[in-house]
Amino acid sequence: MSFFANLRTGLRQLEIRLIGELPPAVRFNQYADLYGAVFFGVFITGLNLLPVMLRKLGTPETWLAFYAAQPFIGFLFTPLSVMLMPRQHGLRRYAVVFWSIARGSFLLIAFINEWPWLMALTMFFWLAETFPMPAYTRLMQGIFPANVRGRVMATSRMGMTIVTLACMPLAGYVLDNFGQQVWYPITAASALISLLLFTRLRYDEDSISANAPASGSGFWEILRADKRFGLYLVGLTLFGFGFLSGGALYTVVQVDELKLSYSDIAALTTVQTAFGLVSYGILGRQIDRLGGVQTLRWVFVAGAVVPLSYIIATNSWWLAPAFAAVGIVNAGMDVGALNTVMQLSKDERLGEYSGLQTLVLGARGLIAPFLGVWLAQAGLPYAAIFAGAAVLMLSGAGLLWLVKTEKR
Repeated sequence: MSFFANLRTGLRQLEIRLIGELPPAVRFNQYADLYGAVFFGVFITGLNLLPVMLRKLGTPETWLAFYAAQPFIGFLFTPLSVMLMPRQHGLRRYAVVFWSIARGSFLLIAFINEWPWLMALTMFFWLAETFPMPAYTRLMQGIFPANVRGRVMATSRMGMTIVTLACMPLAGYVLDNFGQQVWYPITAASALISLLLFTRLRYDEDSISANAPASGSGFWEILRADKRFGLYLVGLTLFGFGFLSGGALYTVVQVDELKLSYSDIAALTTVQTAFGLVSYGILGRQIDRLGGVQTLRWVFVAGAVVPLSYIIATNSWWLAPAFAAVGIVNAGMDVGALNTVMQLSKDERLGEYSGLQTLVLGARGLIAPFLGVWLAQAGLPYAAIFAGAAVLMLSGAGLLWLVKTEKR
């Protein structure tokens, strides 16, 4: 048997161990999603290093906080996205149009050498990238069965993470020696290839139940009537304030106090990526077995390691636990929050529930990154800010233990 035949057999056995046997149609979609995620992994390396690039171009602390808030500004518009997106047919086309514009914009980074222009471009990117998130949530619910969805999505993210892990040292080397003019066009092209693979997903649009018509009163009615979902959103908010409030200050510590290079950050991000890879494999199974809420409880606890590590850091490797915890949290929030909103909502109202969740993510993300900067400018020591962040994250985890869910 040839090497490639042995490799194919080994990968097939690994797939069965990770996910189990899937119907042919589901397995085709799982492969399409996986290959798309692999190409997107190259793009992630560029995203991971953007804050360092901004600081090296001279971005002030307050504007670094604004960059950290940008993804969440887009989330504020997702209720509008729910109202505009197709109720059933055309969901994929709706998402692909926005993502093509967003990811193609990274080609322009090759021509940018001043931080205000880079800040404006990243703002545009995040607005277009996050706007169709409710449509993506609805598609994932309709395409992949609930009993394997967590593992399928986690396996795709594992492929993405492996590529990010492999590319991160290369990204650091290229940026240190050749600059963004070389690396960022590569990441943009890879993201667009990923999008082409996403369009190959096969599904019957008639099999996806139509979204209920969304309106402002509908969002309010969910908050008023569904106390369980409201409690989850409060826990999500507390955790987010803790996790995001130190974002700009973490970059200042990395660049100004510890004097880390692109290669140093790339090495630490490799640690982050490796832990994210392992976490996807573990958390995907936990979500399918226990549920999203039960999984996010422990993800929130892990997040408290991040600010505590920055309190004691004296060199780059003291930050390794923080980057490892970020890998766990990113993996957990990626597959956990998506599956949690599916777990707590009704199928026909998933769009509204998803819009509410992303609205809360947006509101907390818009404020939280500035909170740490404002407290630092008021004279509060970084250590006190980081300690408060840890307390908020643990409080959010505690609230999730009060969210009652049905046993799987």
